[in-house]
Amino acid sequence: MKNILFIFIFLISGILFSQTKNITSSEVRWKAYKTLKTDAFSHYGTIKLKSGNLIFKNGEISGGNFVIDMKAIDAEDMKDDKKMKLMLENHLRSDDFFDVAKYPFSTFKITSTKKINSGKFTHQITGDLKIKDITKKISFPVTVANNGAETTVTSPMFTFNRKSFGLKYNVFEDMIISNDVEMTVKLTAK
Repeated sequence: MKNILFIFIFLISGILFSQTKNITSSEVRWKAYKTLKTDAFSHYGTIKLKSGNLIFKNGEISGGNFVIDMKAIDAEDMKDDKKMKLMLENHLRSDDFFDVAKYPFSTFKITSTKKINSGKFTHQITGDLKIKDITKKISFPVTVANNGAETTVTSPMFTFNRKSFGLKYNVFEDMIISNDVEMTVKLTAK
C-alpha cells in the first residue's frame, strides 16, 4: 500500500511541476554547399514546422517534440529566378533527396537537456533527428529566454551530415556536394 501511495504522489508531483508549451512561431534555416564551401557555391532557405512543443520541468526546459514539413522546403537564394527556384525545390523534394511523397515529415525529439554556462548559450540540447526512416542523435547549444509565459529558444549554426540520413544523389553529383548541412533554429512557445 505504501508503494502505491508513493507512486501516486510521484506521478502527481510530475504533473504539477511539468508544463508543455506549444510552438507559436518558428524560423528554421538551412544552408548547403558544393564541396567548395563559398557563398557563391551554396543554396539556402527555410523549412517550416508543422507542429511542435517544449516541455518544462520545475521551470527548466526538459524536452520537446517537433514535426518538420519537408514539403515546405524553400530555396530563398533562388527567389529572383522563379523557374530555377522551383526546379531546385522539386529536386530536393524528389527521391533524389528527401522523397517527400514517401516521407512528408521529419521529426526531432529532445531526449535530454543540460544547463551550460558558455557565453550566451544557456543549455545543450540533445535529441533524435529522424529524416526518412533514419534516426540519428544530434546535439547543439541554445539560448533559452523566458519573457512571462513566452519562451524563446535560439540556436547558433550547427551542422549534420546529410549522408547519415540517406540524402544521397547520383555518384557524380554527390562528389561535388558537401556532406554538411548547416542549420539554425529559433522557436517561440507559449
